[in-house]
Amino acid sequence: MKKLRKYHKWPSLIIGLFLILFSISGIVMNHRQLFSGVNVSRKLMPPVYSYKNWNLAAIKGSLPIENNRQLVYGNIGIWETDSAFNQFYDFNSGFSKGIDHKKIFTMLRTSDQQLYAGSLFGLYHFNKTAKRWQKIALPENNPRIVKLVEYQSQLWVMTRDQLYTMDTRKGKAEFKKITPGIPESADGKVGLFTSLWVIHSGELLGIPGKLLVDLVGLILVFITLSGFYYTLLPKFAKRIRSSIRLRLQKFNRSSIKWHTKIGIYALIILLITVISGMFLRPPLLIPIANSRVNPIPGSVLNNRNHWHDKLRDFVIDSANQRLIFSTSEGFFETNLGAENFCRPFRTQPPVSVMGITAFEYLDDGALMVGSFSGLFRWYPERNVVIDMITGKIINETKQGNPFGATAVTGVISKNSIPVAIVDYDAGWIPLGHEQFAPKMPAEISGIPVSLWNVALEVHTGRIFSVILGDFYILYVPLMGLTTLLIIITGTIMWYRARKRKKKKSPIKENCNENYQTARSA
Repeated sequence: MKKLRKYHKWPSLIIGLFLILFSISGIVMNHRQLFSGVNVSRKLMPPVYSYKNWNLAAIKGSLPIENNRQLVYGNIGIWETDSAFNQFYDFNSGFSKGIDHKKIFTMLRTSDQQLYAGSLFGLYHFNKTAKRWQKIALPENNPRIVKLVEYQSQLWVMTRDQLYTMDTRKGKAEFKKITPGIPESADGKVGLFTSLWVIHSGELLGIPGKLLVDLVGLILVFITLSGFYYTLLPKFAKRIRSSIRLRLQKFNRSSIKWHTKIGIYALIILLITVISGMFLRPPLLIPIANSRVNPIPGSVLNNRNHWHDKLRDFVIDSANQRLIFSTSEGFFETNLGAENFCRPFRTQPPVSVMGITAFEYLDDGALMVGSFSGLFRWYPERNVVIDMITGKIINETKQGNPFGATAVTGVISKNSIPVAIVDYDAGWIPLGHEQFAPKMPAEISGIPVSLWNVALEVHTGRIFSVILGDFYILYVPLMGLTTLLIIITGTIMWYRARKRKKKKSPIKENCNENYQTARSA
């Protein structure tokens, strides 16, 4: 029993604070919209989280507007600048408070000079009279807009779940769903990673599931704090007077009682949460990354919409009357007007599991595809993919590495010609000798980070990379294994104590009977 106590006590004391951070950050991550208005100054973050040369996905793209001006957009919101990127002006009026509401994925200038922006939390139109962005309601809850395209005087809007056409000719936005058919190659399964993700977050059961996992987080906080209290109180109690000491000891007995009870009652859900979380980060992620399983019946994964949470980007090939779209499962094509037909491309460019970041037509008819795997020129009809950085032809068409030599987060183009790429670490990289990287103004480099992103960095352990270096990748699995050790040893201790108590109970009852018999005699 002493050995069990040792394996339960010391790991708990060592990782207790990190368990609390895990729990609190997980609760914040589970409710992004709720905490979207809260920002954290970058001055409070480690230096690696400071903007330098437009890095950290500051810019995703640019959009030319009138008077030789242009807009740049991305994680920094929307900023107006001149053609030489000399001066920048805030163009974010109308967005809600919080940098998360200014996270822009796509922008569009229509043929009638209207401006639209697609963000993390919805679709916006720029009111030129009021000079502010105004939100347009879509026929789905919490739409995450990934791409805007104009085609035949209609606005095409893609979210992570659905594709719409928007018609404003009647004075208000009217939406029509465009649903690509299910490809013949579809197996009806979902990624094991996705399954573990929704189990870990509680999203598997919708809002009730998320609240249940929030409760698990609060339970972990209580168990950790009550364990600290039980372990450290005796040393602290020696220094205080007896009257207060007795009250503290009484409270300590009560807290450890609930520490054990709650830990046992929540045993199964604690194990599920810890084990599922361990497989969401490398190295345990690697063996399950490409595994597919049947969707859990009755869960959000068992969705009638085959493309639920899979859509990422698209372009319209007007010459061939087709729509080419990128998903979490690769690239597909569907005929315009006959969307029930859908098939994957035989040759596909590498795309990081982190997602596609650029997808546009180039002047020679090729498609430019960017992600954290690099930047590629893709000729779908010729089955050719060329690395735009090295000029080499890519022979392998499997899913790209999470991080390539160039982690492309955005592309700056002029007249459909890329003039610069934005790398996650290096920032702005000019593609021509005459090009230059513009200086990042202090008002932009000082833009805060959202509380949700801080929680993500804490929860994944990336924030500790400033101390652990590349070994931070082991943070999640080691924390998971240690937490399992604590849970298992605590359960065994409870079981043995309960078993011992049951053995003593009959003896105690016999003693009481003998005592009563002796008294009556």
